[in-house]
Amino acid sequence: MKKPFAPKAPLVTVTAPKKASLLRKAARVGATVVAARVAADTGKKGVVGLIAGMGVKRLIMRFPAGALFVTGAYMAGKMYEAKREVDRKRAIKALPDLSKEPVPIDAARKARKL
Repeated sequence: MKKPFAPKAPLVTVTAPKKASLLRKAARVGATVVAARVAADTGKKGVVGLIAGMGVKRLIMRFPAGALFVTGAYMAGKMYEAKREVDRKRAIKALPDLSKEPVPIDAARKARKL
């Protein structure tokens, strides 16, 4: 009697899962933080932010160049926003009053709120 077809090697190979290195763990934490911030900064709550965050995390974890690009762009955007805020505050700051006339407190408070 002839034996049915028997493969020479097993069809499924079982390998031990790779142990996550410290660098991989740090990358995962960093990707999660950046993805959460991107999701929050999209300005839209819910599904759009979630999808943006998931896409960024996948890009960061999959491609090292993508991680550098996304993280660099995010940090550059944050620095730009901070500089714009400082410039806005600097423009609002009133020039000193050189007329030597007393300024009523109410007028000064109103001018400062603008």
